[in-house]
Amino acid sequence: LFRSVKEALPVPATWIHLATAVMVLLDSAAHGLLCRQCFSLVSWDECDRVGRDNLCTTVGVNTSHLNLLHENPTLALGNHSEFRCYKYQARINQHNDRGLVTGYGRGCTFAAGDFCSGWKPAVAVKQCDVCDDRDLCNRGGRRSPPEAALWVTVGTVIAAAIIGPALL
Repeated sequence: LFRSVKEALPVPATWIHLATAVMVLLDSAAHGLLCRQCFSLVSWDECDRVGRDNLCTTVGVNTSHLNLLHENPTLALGNHSEFRCYKYQARINQHNDRGLVTGYGRGCTFAAGDFCSGWKPAVAVKQCDVCDDRDLCNRGGRRSPPEAALWVTVGTVIAAAIIGPALL
C-alpha cells in the first residue's frame, strides 16, 4: 500500500489544513447570526460609532437581557440557540436630574420571545424591530456584507499558505 501519509495524499498537508480552516469558517458563518451591538444615550450615529458587529451567542444574549431586565422584566434568560437581531429607540426615565432621556440600542435576542413587548411604563418605546432574515439586519446606515469579511479572511489564509512555504 502506501509507505507514508505523503504518498497517500495527492495534495500537500498545507492544503489539507487550509481546506479545514475554510470549512470551519464557512460552517461558523452559516450557523450563526451576526447583529450590530450598541447602546447610546446620544444618537443612532453615536450608537454606530461605539458599536461592533457581534455573533449572537446564548451567553451574550443572557448578558444583554440581564442588563435590560430593569426596563423589561419579561426578557427571558435561557439556553436557546436561535437568535434575532433587535433595534429599539425609547424614552427612558433615569430618575435623576436628566429626567427623560432617549436611548438607542441594537443587539441580539432569542428568537423565542418578544423583545419589543413587556417594557415598564417608565420606558416609552418609540421604535422596536426584530429581524433574522440576514446578518446585520439591524444595522443602520451603509451596510457591508459580512461575507466580504469572510472572503478577506479566506484570501489571507490562502495567501499565507502559498507564500508561507516559499519563505521557509
